[in-house]
Amino acid sequence: MAANGIFCLEGEWDTDLRRRHSVEPVLEFLERMRETRYVHRDVATTTELAYYLDQWGQARYDDYQVLFLATHGDLGTLSWSRKHTTSLADLADLMPSNTQHCYVYLGSCLTLFAEAEAKKFVARTGVSALMGYREEVGFISGAAFELILLSYVANHRSYPKRLFDDLMATHGGLARLHDFTMVTRRSVLSSKDHP
Repeated sequence: MAANGIFCLEGEWDTDLRRRHSVEPVLEFLERMRETRYVHRDVATTTELAYYLDQWGQARYDDYQVLFLATHGDLGTLSWSRKHTTSLADLADLMPSNTQHCYVYLGSCLTLFAEAEAKKFVARTGVSALMGYREEVGFISGAAFELILLSYVANHRSYPKRLFDDLMATHGGLARLHDFTMVTRRSVLSSKDHP
């Protein structure tokens, strides 16, 4: 089993509650393939987000080093439901203090197009890397890339740049579809800039 578990918080994808869009089947597949283990919770409000981030910060979840926030997004923001949106600055305020070796993956469209806010988030929280997209992401192509990305991150035992380079060497074409981006303490790595 993987070195890093995944702690996933998923927002509402649709206002019609009969629709069942979810990233959880991706996580179930990875767990069944013994690539990782995961915790998944639904989040529709900023209060729920704060509660689950506080839970994630507890010692019993120390081996869940990958935070996966799956929801709609826009420049520098995450939308948990129609009425509840969180900026990267607000998200940084909610993060637990023990995130220095964690990876945060934003499964949302456009959020990392706000590069200055992403850099500030990494500086304030001390996470190893903030990952996400600068473009629109289709649900199916996004899920295909998430399978690969989450497996890499869950089983990663090196520096973030090495993870990024390894991912680009084998799956760069898929990453470039949505301008996958990784922001670390030292740099901003864009799949579109990678040879």
